Amino acid sequence: MNSVISDLIIHPSVRPQQQRTYIQIQENWSRYSSFFCSLPTGSGKTDIAACLLSNYLLTNSNGKIDILVPYKMHQDFWYSVLQKYGRKHGFSVALLKGRAAYYCPIIKSGANISPCAFDPPYARTCRSRQRCPLLIARRQIRKSQVRILNWWVFKYVDLGEEKATFRIFDEAHNLLNLETLVRVEISFSLLRSLTEDEKSLAVFRNWEKTLLKEKQFAEIDLQEGLDFLHMLKGVLAKKELFIAKQMNTRPDSISLDSLRELKRVTELITAISDLIENPNSADLAFFLQRDRSKGTLKLTVQPFDIAYIFSKLFRGGKNLFMSATIGDGEYLAKLLGMDPKHCLYIKESSAFDKNNHPFVLLKEAKNLSTANSNKKKDTFEFIQKYAQPFMNLLYKNKQRGLILASSFELARLMEGLARANGLVVITHTAGKSDTAVKSFIDAKKGDILITPSAWEGISLDDDLARLCLIPKVPFPMMFDPIVQRKVKKYPNFLENDVLITIQQAHGRIQRNPEDWGMTIFFDGNFRWLKNKRKSSLEPWFLDRITEITVQETLHLFENMLETSNKSHKKRGSSQKRNNFSRMKKTDRDWLQTSGLADLLSKPEE
Repeated sequence: MNSVISDLIIHPSVRPQQQRTYIQIQENWSRYSSFFCSLPTGSGKTDIAACLLSNYLLTNSNGKIDILVPYKMHQDFWYSVLQKYGRKHGFSVALLKGRAAYYCPIIKSGANISPCAFDPPYARTCRSRQRCPLLIARRQIRKSQVRILNWWVFKYVDLGEEKATFRIFDEAHNLLNLETLVRVEISFSLLRSLTEDEKSLAVFRNWEKTLLKEKQFAEIDLQEGLDFLHMLKGVLAKKELFIAKQMNTRPDSISLDSLRELKRVTELITAISDLIENPNSADLAFFLQRDRSKGTLKLTVQPFDIAYIFSKLFRGGKNLFMSATIGDGEYLAKLLGMDPKHCLYIKESSAFDKNNHPFVLLKEAKNLSTANSNKKKDTFEFIQKYAQPFMNLLYKNKQRGLILASSFELARLMEGLARANGLVVITHTAGKSDTAVKSFIDAKKGDILITPSAWEGISLDDDLARLCLIPKVPFPMMFDPIVQRKVKKYPNFLENDVLITIQQAHGRIQRNPEDWGMTIFFDGNFRWLKNKRKSSLEPWFLDRITEITVQETLHLFENMLETSNKSHKKRGSSQKRNNFSRMKKTDRDWLQTSGLADLLSKPEE
């Protein structure tokens, strides 16, 4: 690797963080197999990766590169960026999403329930194979030098003979919970509607009667769980074959909803077939759970050995792991089954002014707990008391805010407090966060977004939100046996995971150099978390932590607001920046990638 980054990048200039990171990786390319890079928002990590892969292909013309991202929306963003680099440096790029993202011309619905999904050989004789979007995408991905995939596709789709020699993982902090990709959840009602198999249902009833009784959770014996899973797989396989034959002759005779539910379960069971064959190596466990509020029963099949499940994916060639919150890189490397000595760890500082994005831990903060009814009552009263002035602050100054709650119960408490202070609230119930977020960001509805779900993955640029309130540390439910088992296997898991979540949360309102905002934390448990796992905190985040009183925090926010208002008047560009912040995120990303975004914030001559 020998090209300089200024020759590779598609923008007029190179940021200092990009220069430093590129040089470090280039100089150590032959010494290490994997690179873990903590690159905060604003460092241009997508362009760093694009320059590295461009240079790699210039010196390895037969190389294959995989870009691995957790979500489909990330695939689209990477594709738009890498198309520009591909045109400049002469390489091909393609993306492949999950089946549901493609339209099947045969059934006129998603390809996840098309005939070939149930009967793979059908694709070779399908009358629509030349115009099928899924088959076209698969042909393109096999020919392309750069392949953009999500993690699920990467593990379970055959990409042909040529294995990637360079893999780039974006939002790599999500790898800490990678085993959830192969978690199977089977509810009693789903089992009854799909299989109508009395033997399988009888096993569920027996477990409920003998093991669960009045409890919420119960662990199933490994061999019993495996026997049940093998039996269920056989039942579903027969049903799949029957449906495939029907679809080949009369595709309109099958309910699309039934097909979607059936395919979801059978895909998951197929996905863990290797775990069933090696349950001890995968550290497989079975848990029965009762949801008392809904009166439902479900079986969770959970592997715990992340290294066993996924380490083979990282073998051979080079790996680049990128995130604003890698946390403890050595811990992540061990978790993925890598030798930490063969990895290089790079942590970059933020290009943003730390004074514009303080993370405030209130001096009044005490250790909060909801372990029992008395502690929960005290915690909720404390949160209400100290959140009140900040609700009033938003209302008085006509600013928008974000509240990240650790539970739906706490979200409801904050909703009542916000409404009592005259704020228009956007919130949601379980599974409905996307609608609420779109309403708050795209439709600009509401004064405050209250959510237990959107700790990462959303961008509240500029005046979309100036204040982020985090009432309580987002600990998982400690009585959940899955959490207990994972903490026992990985002693550092809990603190590391929680601290990464908090850092991701602070980044929701820290999106560009001109942006400003404040995160306020109410829970004193953060103090011991910070001291216990300092290695999980990024340098850019540590720089922003300050501990001040409520009154000092209110005064600081009003000073920041006054400074911002004066700056806007002086530069005469308030409307231009406001227009940029009000754009859809896809439009903002395109403008930033194209280098045109800076023009919108420049004052007129």
